[in-house]
Amino acid sequence: MLNRGFTLLEVLISIVILSIITIVTSSFLQSSIQSREDIAIKSNQIQKINFISTTLRSDIMNAVNIDITDFRGLSLKAKFKGEIGSNGFIFITELESVNEMGNSLARVEYMFLDNVFLRRQYFSPSPADPNEYIETILFENIDFAQLEFSDGKNWFLSWPHNEVTSRELPKLVKVYLEKETSESYTWIIPNYLSRTFE
Repeated sequence: MLNRGFTLLEVLISIVILSIITIVTSSFLQSSIQSREDIAIKSNQIQKINFISTTLRSDIMNAVNIDITDFRGLSLKAKFKGEIGSNGFIFITELESVNEMGNSLARVEYMFLDNVFLRRQYFSPSPADPNEYIETILFENIDFAQLEFSDGKNWFLSWPHNEVTSRELPKLVKVYLEKETSESYTWIIPNYLSRTFE
């Protein structure tokens, strides 16, 4: 009985075939892992953008037409105050409550600080302590930001821009952000009601 093993040529052919299968499999696995990471990054980015959109929209659409005060209780002679030079905008909004106490009013500030877009919510519409707030970072690594406010006819870089608009809320608020990666985002939020709090 003749016991014949594998020839050198058969061993080399099987090694080449296994190598090709390994290369194809590892390439497919690597591209799958990269795709999964890309999807996770994009999903996280979309989630952040949706959070900013929802927060801005909720705050601005529930803004109330009452005077903003400084931290000593003196009126700033405006219902809504904003300009890019002041690093953001301030107004009073009606917060939706999750308990039986009903809705409450709070001062809200959106500001640009050290390449970060953030939201500060104070615990009352007329806070006495400038350090008592909840801060939420909305966007980081901002290279450029611009705010615009509309009275329904024209756009302005600051609000209020005259005596009449000091008694009103802007009809539209535009927030434009450009990241260091050259991605840009624009939100235009309407304020349908010029509500006066009673």
